[in-house]
Amino acid sequence: MQTQTVASMPLAQKVGQLFMAGFDGSEPTAGSRELIREYNLGNIIYFSRNITSPSQVTALSAELQSEATAVGAGLPLFIATDQEGGVVSRLNWGTQLPGQMLIGACDDDAMARKAGATVGRELRSLGINLNLAPVLDVNNNPDNPVIGVRSFGEDPERVGTLGTAMAQGLQSVDVSACGKHFPGHGDTAVDSHLDLPVVAHERPRLERVEFPPFEAAIQGGIDAIMTTHVAFPAITGDEELPATISPEVQTGLLREELGFDGLLITDCLEMDAIAEGVGTAEGAVRAIEAGCDMITVSHTLERQRAAIEAVLTAVRTGRLTEERIDRSLHRIQRYKQQRVGESAGGEVPEWRRCAATSKQLASEIAECGVTLVRDDSETLPFDTSRRLHVVSFTGTRGSPAEDDRYDPELVAAALREVGFEITTHTIAGGEAVDIAAANEQIVAVSYDALSNTAQAATLRSLVVEYEQLAVLAVRNPYDLAVCPGAATFLTTYDYSPGALQTAAKTLAGTVDTTGSLPVTIPE
Repeated sequence: MQTQTVASMPLAQKVGQLFMAGFDGSEPTAGSRELIREYNLGNIIYFSRNITSPSQVTALSAELQSEATAVGAGLPLFIATDQEGGVVSRLNWGTQLPGQMLIGACDDDAMARKAGATVGRELRSLGINLNLAPVLDVNNNPDNPVIGVRSFGEDPERVGTLGTAMAQGLQSVDVSACGKHFPGHGDTAVDSHLDLPVVAHERPRLERVEFPPFEAAIQGGIDAIMTTHVAFPAITGDEELPATISPEVQTGLLREELGFDGLLITDCLEMDAIAEGVGTAEGAVRAIEAGCDMITVSHTLERQRAAIEAVLTAVRTGRLTEERIDRSLHRIQRYKQQRVGESAGGEVPEWRRCAATSKQLASEIAECGVTLVRDDSETLPFDTSRRLHVVSFTGTRGSPAEDDRYDPELVAAALREVGFEITTHTIAGGEAVDIAAANEQIVAVSYDALSNTAQAATLRSLVVEYEQLAVLAVRNPYDLAVCPGAATFLTTYDYSPGALQTAAKTLAGTVDTTGSLPVTIPE
């Protein structure tokens, strides 16, 4: 890393270092190159749209780093992604670990730390040095459309302990961890991608539930924290002010009260809670005023340019001081030196070696966390010498944050792999299900039935009609609430390969899972 000082950098380069931008495609776009050349753009975010193969991602990261270090201050990029595991996994090569709620069902700090280190090594092998994980939200709202199984669970202490362990695992291999979404997105029924949620709880309740995981992570040395576009009137006095642009939240609470001096990164300012409110460009200025260091604009080149120019204008007109920009830039430089520069320790691992380790750990986590909530009728194990009828439901992602990869055939393939001959019946929900033999073994594979009334109705009818039936919830454990009469209920919390393979082995009786629900199922 070159040693150009902050004081010697032109203002446009300083401001460019504060932005994280995304782009479409598996190669750098003309627009992303322009942002790097014109503003010395400091940070890049990858989504699934940027990722096709390990070799492609490795080459993409190297090309972007070469472009960035050849211009301006010669500073390397933070290259970030959301590799939480489970339903939010940008890398999709069969190596992704199960998600955080499944890890929460294990309730094993060492496992969470190992998960962080394992994910970190794989990311580092691809040139990714910032993971936008762990999720530190406490999910105590079954109707939450955006967090849900991305959380470790509903207990603040356990969320904090497991999240801190995962963050420490990531950082042990020189990948920065970013806990999200401060001060908490767990108790909402609105997705901030689509509108502005409000958490109306009073301060004492926030101190008991929402804050503790972030406090634990700060005490554990987490590098970065991400803001949330959620209103907290008990802190700000304003039901229409997103926390991301609130000085009372980001400076008063996070910096001064909780003592966080790491990187403060915004959630994407193109999400509707900001873009349809104050707007992306104005949101960027106000986020920096509030105390944020890194401004995320994930998708649109025009909005990325407009946000950078808005911050430049704010400095030139005196609304923001250059000293304020410098404070954030110093933080960014500090962590880049630690995680990306010459100080970053160890040889960069080779991806294939990391992949084998990831797959093995995915199986370990799944066998620990997949949860047989009950089997009152002793339906399991099913007999692999008899045909198994599989009733599945189609499903799409629950939020724009998720990757839309679910396919009922994934479950069928896992069941065939353990020796079942199966008959499949995939429906959208609401249709009648015709199962020829009354004594046939049946597994009903639910996918977020809690939020799908047609699917819930079909699921309930199956539970009533058939005795030798197991319900397998492959995304949402809260599906048990819509079929409380189910005598046998198994949940994987997500449809990652390791989780589905373990579920199939559980149904066949070759694995005894030990997971316990980390959330309460509503009656």
